[in-house]
This record gives sequence, C-alpha cells and structure tokens, in this order.
Amino acid sequence: LHTGCVVRQQAAVKSEYFGEEQMFMKKTARRIIDEDINPYVDQWEEEGIYPAHTVFKKLGSAGLLGVNKPVEYGGMGLDFKFNIALNEELGHINCGAVPMSIAVQTDMATPALARFGSDQLKRTFLEPSVLGDMVACLGVSEPGGGSDVAANTTS
Repeated sequence: LHTGCVVRQQAAVKSEYFGEEQMFMKKTARRIIDEDINPYVDQWEEEGIYPAHTVFKKLGSAGLLGVNKPVEYGGMGLDFKFNIALNEELGHINCGAVPMSIAVQTDMATPALARFGSDQLKRTFLEPSVLGDMVACLGVSEPGGGSDVAANTTS
C-alpha cells in the first residue's frame, strides 16, 4: 500500500546522491551497455565466450575502465563516487559474467598496480588495461587450495 511512497523516496535520494558529472558518466555507460553489450548477451551465452577485447576497448575509449585510476596512465583520476556510479550501471547488463569481468579489470586486477606498481609496470600493464587495449586477470594460488578459491581454508 505504501510502496509508491518508498519508491519515490528512494528515487529522490538516488537523484540527490549523484551529481551532474556522475549522471553524465552513468548515461555514457548505459548507452554502451544498451547498444554494445545487452543486444549480444544471449549470443555470447550460447557460444560460451564473449569478445572481451572488443567490449573492453569500447569501455576504455569512453574512459570507463580507468574512472579512479591516475590520469598519467590514461585514467580519469576521479573519486570513488564515480566508481560507485559506474558499478551501479554495470548492474544493468543482462548477465553476470560480463560485468564481473569488467569489475575484475577495474576493481581487482588493477588497483594494486595503480597504487604500488613502478612507473615501468604502470606503463606496461596499467595504462593498456585502462585504455582497453589489454584485458587484465587475477591469479590466485594458495597452499592446500591451489587456484580453487572455494577450497581455501584458514586455521
């Protein structure tokens, strides 16, 4: 009975949370999602693979793979609020694997490199990852669990 009121309140909070710049970035991301990702999700799911290099290049060209990465390495150098806005839009991709691979690139494989990498490492790996010229990955190996993260145990 009162859900309409709650929905209006949530919409008001959301519209007040993001500023004009974040909303512009969200629109850019949504356009790419609607035009270059979602129309092909079913095909990619059926084929069991998607053109990550093509999708990442499109996102990188729009600056979306380097939202909070240093400007000197191709990023936009923006604050975490922009990252939140981008990740909210990634939730509109009609599958789980594609947004997860984007999140691995932006939020798992490149942050430590951006923060702790030497200039040479950043030029060799971070910059091409931010620009969408390279698809980054994350490797995990633990004693007793290998690369099976679910099998890892603590003592």
